[in-house]
Amino acid sequence: MDAVNIADTERRLSLGDLDRSASFLLRIAQLASYEAIFALDPDMPLSLSEQTLLIAIDENPDARQGTVADLLHIKWSNMTKLVRGLEERGLLERVVPPDDRRSVLLRPTDEGKRMLEAVRLRQRARDENVLAMLSSAERQQLVGLLRKVAGWPALPEHAQ
Repeated sequence: MDAVNIADTERRLSLGDLDRSASFLLRIAQLASYEAIFALDPDMPLSLSEQTLLIAIDENPDARQGTVADLLHIKWSNMTKLVRGLEERGLLERVVPPDDRRSVLLRPTDEGKRMLEAVRLRQRARDENVLAMLSSAERQQLVGLLRKVAGWPALPEHAQ
């Protein structure tokens, strides 16, 4: 068995079969990328969750809050907290449509759009740095595989 060994100051640790576990490796890769992101950009104006939510809302203005929560796999109770926090900071607004008083539509404010301009530039640079060990082709392959695992369609060739 070719277990991945992790160097420790006093001994080598084995992960056994976990070194072949896709779900485990996805989680470790996520943690490693988050550590790298925070090391590269410790003064981010928004958390990664807030950035993701605000970008999704900007790309889909007037989307229903529950629909966005489902797309991003955010629990509805957590979504409510995230939305409230961004609303309190003046970055997004909630709108109740007159034809469905049970729904909440989300849209970025002008301040939210200004914040997103800076966030998007930083996000692209962080993504490049965090995945610097991959070639362009490997990055495209990784994105394609992650989209497949997420149940999302493949990107068109020209969008890669």
